[in-house]
Parts: sequence; structure tokens; C-alpha cells
Amino acid sequence: IPSKSKCTHWPHCDLYEGVKLEVSLQAHNMRQVAHLIIAMQRMKNTQRLQGTEFSDQELLNIMMENDQVDSGAVVYTSTSQEVKCNVADQYQKSLVLNEEALELQAMTLQGGSFQRRVQLNLSMYVTPSYSSGKGQPVTLGIVDTNLYLSCSSENGMPILQLEEVGDKLRLKHISAEDDLSRFLYQGWFISTALQEREPVEMCTKQEANRITSFRVK
Repeated sequence: IPSKSKCTHWPHCDLYEGVKLEVSLQAHNMRQVAHLIIAMQRMKNTQRLQGTEFSDQELLNIMMENDQVDSGAVVYTSTSQEVKCNVADQYQKSLVLNEEALELQAMTLQGGSFQRRVQLNLSMYVTPSYSSGKGQPVTLGIVDTNLYLSCSSENGMPILQLEEVGDKLRLKHISAEDDLSRFLYQGWFISTALQEREPVEMCTKQEANRITSFRVK
């Protein structure tokens, strides 16, 4: 197996010496995809420094633990691991930005119209109390814009919105008690409608009339 190299084609990827990643082209929901990306990053970070030095992740955990003790609130910290990805639902509908309505819509694109699809920046967050069984906190932003997907609750129902974030450094640390926690995704599913050109929405569970399985690459 070759030493460190970049992905040259989908779905095979040589991450680093001794590990080869092979990804199936089957549909995955967004949470499963986030878990896969996180697992890849953690595998690369398992090597420990020699001597008495701390790794970056160990120092991050120490700082976060101190911060949590001082404030009494859970703080989510960006890992600076940002992944650009194209997203389509299991019926090959891509995500397109409707600037007038300021919303994402899902539609089938062909030929030259593929340039209309948006790319998303997936940024991962960690906390000292993180458990893999609870899902991975992430923020999702539209590439080359200041627009981020946010989720708020209205009458007990999750509402997906696009919000402009002028200072992205504000999202470096997010407290669970902070209003900025609306940019994190835990316990909710991004979903599309069965019909064309309908808005992308959030749902609290997998529903028969909503699509929650996506292809991400």
C-alpha cells in the first residue's frame, strides 16, 4: 500500500500508510456520512507523539474540559476539519440555492445545469462528553458564501433556515446553552420531498413522505 497520498478517484482512497479506505456507493443518511468522515480523521490522529509532548487533540480536550468546568455548560469546539461535499438524495435530486426565497431546493439536474448545485462545507465539532452513539455535531455552510444551515423549533417542529454569518469565528466555540447552537445538528434529519423543486426541510425522525438518505461525495 502506498504511503501518504490523496484520493485520486471514487470510491477508493489511500489515506496514509497501512490503511486503505473503500466506500460503497450505496445511499447513506447525513449522520452516517459524518460518522464515516470522523472515523477517518480519528484514525489519522491515533499516532501519539513521543516523549512528554501532547498531541493537538489531547491539548484541545484539556482546554475544553477546563472550559466546561468553569462555565458549567457543554461547549462544542470546531476541530478545524472541514470537508467540501456534493449532496444528492437517493433519487439523485441535487441541492440548489433559491436566492430569492433564501432556501435550498431539491431537483434533478442534467448536463450543464449541474453547475447550479451547491457544495456544502461540513465542519465537525467535539466536546469532552462526546459519545459516538449520540451522533456527531456538525455545522453545514454553503461553499463560497456566508450562508449556514440553521435549525430552530416552532411549536415543537424543527424549521430549517439559511442564515448569513458575517463573522465565522463566532462558530469556533458553541455553547449548548447559546443561541448559536441552532447551527449544530443533533437528533434531527435533513430531508427532501418526493416531488421536484420542493424546499429542503428538517424532520425529527425518518418519515415515509420525506427522503433522509443521501449520496455525499
